[in-house]
This record gives sequence, structure tokens and C-alpha cells, in this order.
Amino acid sequence: MGIREYLNKHYFYFGLSIVASRGMELALMFFAAKYLAKPVYGQLEYYKKVLEVGGILLSFGFPAMILTYTRSKASKVYLLLFSSLFVLAFSLLWLPFLIRWNALDLWPALLFYALFFRGGVYPLYVLVKKGSDAASLYKATVSFVFYTLVWLYIVRSHDPSKAFVRAGSVLVIPGFLLLVREWWRFGISRMHVGRYFRLFFKLVYGSLTLVVNNFVNLMFLYTDIFIIKWLSVDPAREIADYSFALNAANVLILIPATLVQVDIERLKAEKGYERALHRKIAVWLIVMSAVLIPAYFYATSRWFPAYAPTTGIFLVILGAKFFQSLGVVYGTGILIQKRYAVNLLINTLALLFNIGASITLYRLLGLYGLAWASLAAIGLRYFLLRRFHFRLTRRGNL
Repeated sequence: MGIREYLNKHYFYFGLSIVASRGMELALMFFAAKYLAKPVYGQLEYYKKVLEVGGILLSFGFPAMILTYTRSKASKVYLLLFSSLFVLAFSLLWLPFLIRWNALDLWPALLFYALFFRGGVYPLYVLVKKGSDAASLYKATVSFVFYTLVWLYIVRSHDPSKAFVRAGSVLVIPGFLLLVREWWRFGISRMHVGRYFRLFFKLVYGSLTLVVNNFVNLMFLYTDIFIIKWLSVDPAREIADYSFALNAANVLILIPATLVQVDIERLKAEKGYERALHRKIAVWLIVMSAVLIPAYFYATSRWFPAYAPTTGIFLVILGAKFFQSLGVVYGTGILIQKRYAVNLLINTLALLFNIGASITLYRLLGLYGLAWASLAAIGLRYFLLRRFHFRLTRRGNL
């Protein structure tokens, strides 16, 4: 494999948008860690995680459905239409619970995360319909506006812990205007509405496993934060410490997020390409890890001394994120072939192991125990993804 395969210009353009988005998020969270008192920063991280979990649950698996099912231009537009309306209707069922929990202010922000923000319905629609360059522009623009608003709420609001909630609530209205503009430009035909609605209904019914799988996968990634909230005697401070290390280690996720999404059509069409893509990801992960480790030590010793004790936790979490990143290409390959039950089984086993190990090790070792439990669970998940992937390959199903 030549060096040009590792330096594909589309990786650069799409990766730049992801780096811009994630980079702004990381810069903002490191600013918040420095600017806010540690308990307030911990609450900010908690609300951010609640929106991420709730947004993906509310999106009902439609982003992955759009990524893997759509073929024609019309199918992409109509699937966007019905997915968006379904998400809006589904969110209305959440209102009684949000009111009872005194969390009604989360509702518009949850819609923003489910439909318009990174990993939501509309960004994936832009990717499959207009290509990676258009998706790059969308992600960079939305991220810049969103994180600018979050920053303003952090420095000027009387309750900075809800900065992500406030910013998402502001942007959900322009997001719906964008959807209406897209449908208007395409020209929705009443003749085709019934046809594509029947197709949509079949896809929804057939993708319930995908919906459950997305939720299980998400809970697998966020178990640590909720266990801290549940078991800790000082959850805000411990969430702050753990999230600080987690945010830095999450930089590794930029690599598979870029390479897999840019090459998604090639993964669908070219048999065996996942192995070559896995090698690319591994090389870039090693390079990025070699940069992150000294950078973290330097940053915590010079600019964030309050988080210097988290360096050991960071190294363990970095190992977990390394294996998580390597597993993305195998998980995507299984999803492309619509082997949702296999993916669900793997994620469920890893989630159950992670919950049990995290509770046990947290009580024994505190935050270090959580980090080691995550490494073990993600390592198990990677091993299972790889094993099932090659088993399906040998059978000729991939």
C-alpha cells in the first residue's frame, strides 16, 4: 500500500471538518475545565453526556439506516423526510417524562442532537447524498456556530453547567428551516409519498434490532459517567477528573471517524477492503498516540495542574480508545451486511461485562478501576468484532 493511500485528499478534507468539530469541542472543554470550578465543570460534562445519549436514542437508528440502506436520490430525500417527522413525533412521547423530571428544557436540545448535530439524521443525509466535501462544510459550519454559542453561555450565563442545553435549543429552529428548504428544493411528490412511506415503514420495522443496538452501543461507551453519578460521594468532581482524561483520549476516534466515513462506499462495493482500511487506521493511531502522550503530560503539568493526578487514568483510557478505534471498521462491515443481530450480541455482551467490571473495580480502585474496566470491555469487544468479521468473511458473507 503506497503512501498516497494514507494521504488521500478526501481524508484530508473530511478529516479537517471532523478535526474542526472535535477540535473546537476539545478546546472548549479544556477551556471550561480551566475557567469553571471543578464541580460546575463536572455538571457541564454530565449534561453534555445526557444530550449525547438522549440524542442518539431519539434518532432511533435512522442515521445508520440512511448510511446503509439508501440507494437512489429520491430514497435519500424521502427517508430524510420520514425520519425527521418520526423523530419529532417520537420526541413528543418524551414530554411527560421530561416534565415529571423537571427537565423540559432538554427537549429542544435533544431534537438538535438527534437531527442536526454530529452523528444525527441530517449530517448523514448530507454525506450520502452530496458527498464528503459537502458533509465537511456542513459539519464545520454547524460546529463553529454551536460551540461559539456554548462558549458564550459558559462565560456569560448564570448557569454555565447547562451551556450545551441552551445552545442546542437556540439552533434547533434554524435546523428545521434547513430541512424544509431541502424538501422544497427537491419537490416532494404526493404520488411518491405513499410508496416511500411503505418502504420506510418496512425499514423501521426491520431495523428495530439496529435501534436497540445503537442504544446498547451508546450505553457501553457512557457507562463510566453514569456509574460515577450513581456511586460516587462527590460525583461532580470525579466526573470532571474522568471526563478531562476521556476528552483527551477521544482524539483517537477522529481517525476511524474520518477514514471509515470517507471510504464507506468503497467498503460497500469492494470485497476485502476492510483489511486495508484497518491497516491505515492502525498506522495513524500509532502516530496520534505518540503525539498525545507527551502533549497530555505537558498540558497537565503546565496549564492544568488540578488534573495532573489523572495522567495514569489517561494512559489506560487511551489504550481503550486505541482498541475502540481499531474495531470501527469491523463493526461497520458487519452493519453494511445488515448483520444487526451479530452486532447487537457483541455490544450486549461487552456492555454487561463493562457494567459488572466497572461497578466492582470502581468500588475497589475508584476512577482507575473504571478505566481498567473500560479497557478490558473494549478489548473484549474488539476481539469479538474481529472474530465474527473473519468468520463471516470465510463463509463468503462479507
